[in-house]
Amino acid sequence: MLHWIKDKHRNAVINMSIDEMLFNEYNGIPVLRTYYWDNSYTTIGYFQKANEVVAKDFVRRFTGGLTVDHQHDISYCFIASSKYWNVYNQNETYKIIHSAIKKALEECGVYVTMLEEKTDHVDNICVNTFYINDLVFESKKIVGSCLRRRGNKIIVQGSVHIYLDKSVGGLFSKLFAKSLASVMNKDLTEIKLAESDISEALTIAKGRYSNYSWNNKY
Repeated sequence: MLHWIKDKHRNAVINMSIDEMLFNEYNGIPVLRTYYWDNSYTTIGYFQKANEVVAKDFVRRFTGGLTVDHQHDISYCFIASSKYWNVYNQNETYKIIHSAIKKALEECGVYVTMLEEKTDHVDNICVNTFYINDLVFESKKIVGSCLRRRGNKIIVQGSVHIYLDKSVGGLFSKLFAKSLASVMNKDLTEIKLAESDISEALTIAKGRYSNYSWNNKY
């Protein structure tokens, strides 16, 4: 079974806190959360240096990767253990997830290309740096992901940087979830965040993502 959480618009601190909460509280059932942003925000990779970030305000993710500007993108996190996700190669993980996104976008009438090799250009900005298995639309990178492992479980965070109106965005999220469940050969079940989940996320936010010391630790 794959649990799917179709979440709403939230700020960057809470979005990152919910993702970490889901990772910490993983109960053995793979989960995909798709979500939105209630304003413009910037998140940066765990190891990025704060003095190299152009944005004045940003939230440091607990996954790797580069700087990501958010506003109209649809973001996601995927969490699973090795029991259900026995892919240990990072690029192969991205390929599987991005293939599910590609299929969902195409079912919505948006045809994208998956890169077969990375380019030489490297930038601090995620969408300006092209890696193998990233998705491209009209010569622009629209999908990249970042990953973290802890013990036998992984979390993948990523964003789809193409504007989809509310109805199409909702359809895409559902098709993405269905496609990923199909790849895993699992049934899809939609679930909701409980009040206790939000409470735990708020505790994480207070201790981490809303803190200057965390966001500027490097």
